[in-house]
Amino acid sequence: MDGGGEDISDERVAEACLRGVMEEQLREGHLDGEAPALPPGPEPQSEAERNLTDELGLRIRQQSSILKGNKELQDSIDGVIQLPGSMIDKFSQLAGKVFKDGVTWDKIILLFYVAGRMAIKVMEDNLPQLVIEIFKISLNYFKEKLQGWVRSHGGWSNCLSELSGRVPAMPLNTNLALIVIAGLAFLSIVTWRVTRGS
Repeated sequence: MDGGGEDISDERVAEACLRGVMEEQLREGHLDGEAPALPPGPEPQSEAERNLTDELGLRIRQQSSILKGNKELQDSIDGVIQLPGSMIDKFSQLAGKVFKDGVTWDKIILLFYVAGRMAIKVMEDNLPQLVIEIFKISLNYFKEKLQGWVRSHGGWSNCLSELSGRVPAMPLNTNLALIVIAGLAFLSIVTWRVTRGS
């Protein structure tokens, strides 16, 4: 059931990393005083799991700081958030485009970042109740769609070893994902405006 070692749970590590990304982005957005607290998660069950979560969190923060500087990505996420529809539909649209050409470690990190950016956007739109919904949707998506892939690729320990030899950079396949996300956002905005009669 656990990947990367019998005392490491891929699910607990993913939840801790997702929570860390979202909380950090809300803090950096100076929204932490207003944002609702994310549901508490399970504590690491071993020193190895705690160390892995800490190291992976550092690597994800490095990747996130690069993604944060990509205005095209920010605009794409913001555009999808502004569209009518449920939060789960919006998240599913973005996730579908991120993983259109398959799953990679970089794309999983990108998805965690997207969840954090969505949380910032709903806070800016004065909809703090949606922050917890985004967290739950993101975590469920991981469990249903990505956890099996993580396990079959050696667990989070393998992610860390694969990423540690690289300089933090835009994920290898992210440019394509960004183009697809930007296209989706543009088409969705056009459709929304046409339906509003603007």
